[in-house]
Amino acid sequence: MRRVACVAILLIIAATAPVAAGKEGARARLLTALPLHAKAGTLITVKWTVRVRANGKLVPFLANPMFVRLLGKGAAKTAFSQQFGPPYRARIRVPRGGIRGIKLGLMGYSTTGTTTRAAPEFFPIVNSPFPTQ
Repeated sequence: MRRVACVAILLIIAATAPVAAGKEGARARLLTALPLHAKAGTLITVKWTVRVRANGKLVPFLANPMFVRLLGKGAAKTAFSQQFGPPYRARIRVPRGGIRGIKLGLMGYSTTGTTTRAAPEFFPIVNSPFPTQ
């Protein structure tokens, strides 16, 4: 049921928000500093925005479901933003091994025949505390 709702939301966005259809070139920016030394299991809030160039200007990228993925040592945690439109915000627990990486993305789905799988789209983070990501 949740998958159907997500697909329906994505279809509505595609029909009503031309910015969402043009995610190529979109860039994410963290609006909160990550507590890089937080212990595993600690609940933190990550706040971010995504912007895309349209008509020569940077404009907010409106899409849902946006998510954050924290990468730990052999583990990852994912949490979805409850906001439709920036700034996006999610509460997430620090994974095992602490925060060793971060990904910000838009969750999509791909269906082939009768098989549907998650197909996330990740955005480059312009101010990532992990420069090699």
